Amino acid sequence: MSILNNIWNRIARKPDRRKAAATEFSETGNRVYAVATEEGVMLFSDTPKGMKARNSYLQHLADGFFNVAKVPETLRIYEMDLPTKRVAELADNCIEKLSKADLRSTDAQLRRSVVSFAPDKFADRSVLDSGVCREKFDLRPDFHNFDRLTREFGLGISPRNYDAAALLYISENGYAGIVAADKVHPFSYEYEFRELAEKLEDSMKARMNAPLSAHDFGYAALQKEAREMAADLLQSEFHITDGEFRLGARISRTERMETSHPMSRPHLEEVKTGKSPETYRRQETPGQKPSDRQRQARHVAPIAPQKKEKKQLIL
Repeated sequence: MSILNNIWNRIARKPDRRKAAATEFSETGNRVYAVATEEGVMLFSDTPKGMKARNSYLQHLADGFFNVAKVPETLRIYEMDLPTKRVAELADNCIEKLSKADLRSTDAQLRRSVVSFAPDKFADRSVLDSGVCREKFDLRPDFHNFDRLTREFGLGISPRNYDAAALLYISENGYAGIVAADKVHPFSYEYEFRELAEKLEDSMKARMNAPLSAHDFGYAALQKEAREMAADLLQSEFHITDGEFRLGARISRTERMETSHPMSRPHLEEVKTGKSPETYRRQETPGQKPSDRQRQARHVAPIAPQKKEKKQLIL
């Protein structure tokens, strides 16, 4: 606790303005960091605003990690201890309007400032000639790649990214109850795995009650089904197959059901069981009342054709 207080006091302390300006000028003239992807190179000074701007850019990359339209596949961080004057001038170019509140804040990113990561903010790749690559990150859609990037820099995780990362984890390791139990990041596909999760729980209880039995009570088969279900969702919802983006995947199950039978989501599982479509009714458009003919047809019992009696042939 004393260490946290020390950090807080060091950040919250208000130094002399002239001293702060001199320190910022000297630091800007020294080390510069470069974050390079296939899109281009972003330069950041080794100052509080520069490090917060760098983290904001890394958050931008993390937010689009599972976006099928993204370009970057590799991220490299370079360090330049003796940057040229041109490189130093291009540092923090992404900050269009700096808010003093961000400098006073203990947040690791720029929350109030105006930043832009448009193509015109990128520097030429020739600036990397004077730098040394310190770290390299794989940005391909893989659970371990995403976990390493977000964990290394303490980046935030959006609900959509959590869903994709959780499905990638399940597709590789099988279903774990902790995925659905996370209260900070609710799992959007918990309903799809609910029945399977209950069967897995029963299987684990049976194994505990029979520790000497060599039978797994269907546990391996259930986990295989969970991995296949997660892989199917990754392909249909995120266009991810075998850790790569692949367009032209099958239409998602949600879109397919809304197109053929527009009904509420809890009924999707019932449709997958193969029950007759006659047992479900399409949702009516708000404000639109069915006609008398439609209302009457809805209550009319289906008329089955009468069976013809077989006549016995008398010889």
